[in-house]
Amino acid sequence: MKNRKKLVFFLAIGLFLVALPLIVLAADAAEQTVEVGPDQIISGNFIKAGNIIDIKGTVAGDVIVAGNSITISGPVAGDVIAAGSMIRIKGPVSGSVRLIGNSIEVDSEVAHNAWALGNNVVIGSNAKVGWDVFSAASSLEIKGPVGGNVWGSAATVYLTNEIAKDVNLSLDKQGQMILSQQGKINGNLNYQAQSDKQLVIKDSAAVVGQISRKASMVPNQLDLKKVFGGAYLFLRIISLFSLLVIGLVVVTFFPKILLETKERMIKKPWPTMGFGLVYFIVVPIVAILLMCTIIGLPLALIIGAIYLVGLCISKVIVSFVIGLLVVNSLSPDKKYKGSLMWPMVLGVLIFVLIASLPVIGWIAKMMLVWLAFGALLQTQKNILRDYR
Repeated sequence: MKNRKKLVFFLAIGLFLVALPLIVLAADAAEQTVEVGPDQIISGNFIKAGNIIDIKGTVAGDVIVAGNSITISGPVAGDVIAAGSMIRIKGPVSGSVRLIGNSIEVDSEVAHNAWALGNNVVIGSNAKVGWDVFSAASSLEIKGPVGGNVWGSAATVYLTNEIAKDVNLSLDKQGQMILSQQGKINGNLNYQAQSDKQLVIKDSAAVVGQISRKASMVPNQLDLKKVFGGAYLFLRIISLFSLLVIGLVVVTFFPKILLETKERMIKKPWPTMGFGLVYFIVVPIVAILLMCTIIGLPLALIIGAIYLVGLCISKVIVSFVIGLLVVNSLSPDKKYKGSLMWPMVLGVLIFVLIASLPVIGWIAKMMLVWLAFGALLQTQKNILRDYR
């Protein structure tokens, strides 16, 4: 019986990894420096993960990368999708850029859209965005011209160049939006803030369209009837109990794997989250491409099923890690020594509450799931290596 369980388990892991061939290849370089020299030409897509990624050469397709430090100074013919602690885009991009990290700098021409989620986001003076800018950041600076609209949310916003269309921004209650002397908005300026004083327009700056402020919504008390309506509450309860059941099964049968995955999430959060983000994006694309062929349709259905299982297990792993961190902090020696079931139960409750938060809940949920995806993939790869 024990051998059967082990066989089924490792067959499941093997099938899971078959669905992720590109990610496994990327994970092999997890602790390496990935370089593309200035004379190199990548004829197709470039999909890698590593501690330091430096792309100086030409990429004829898309770039999908994850790592601690990412620098792209060569031209990219397609899109750039990157997750890391520090991301710098210094080469021209013929498509769009979609970036998530702590510090993000785009200082080159981007033909289409620029998406950026991070602590500090800078669209540099050498940058030129052909279409729209979408950003959520603590500090957002746009020094280069934008050919479309600007959409976003930030504590502090600096606009020092020309925006061809509208600007739509939401400011923190103590934040500020500054339109410098060289700044110009050819469309409307729509912003959400508590006070008119949060908008600073310098002399010589121009807003061709209308300026409209919408007051920030700061409710005095939480409207429980609105937040926890009947259908919403029912879905939350279903989600809670589903995670609890799956979590308790995982804790019972695979505690060692759970603890190893937890260590990976804590020790290297940003690279690990990058692996998870790449997996999250690439697998559906692979499945869709396979579905376009009759031969590949069965494999696409299998990949889709495994993908959903991976999502569910990742939520369980995130819940366990949250719960264990909490009980560790409450223990006298900062190390919990009891049953792993209690951290799982506590973590599931906290995770469901985080996911229920308005606006930021889904962002926090997805980032945590990406983190768990990456850690789970690395753990499975090492387990398979040990059992070869």
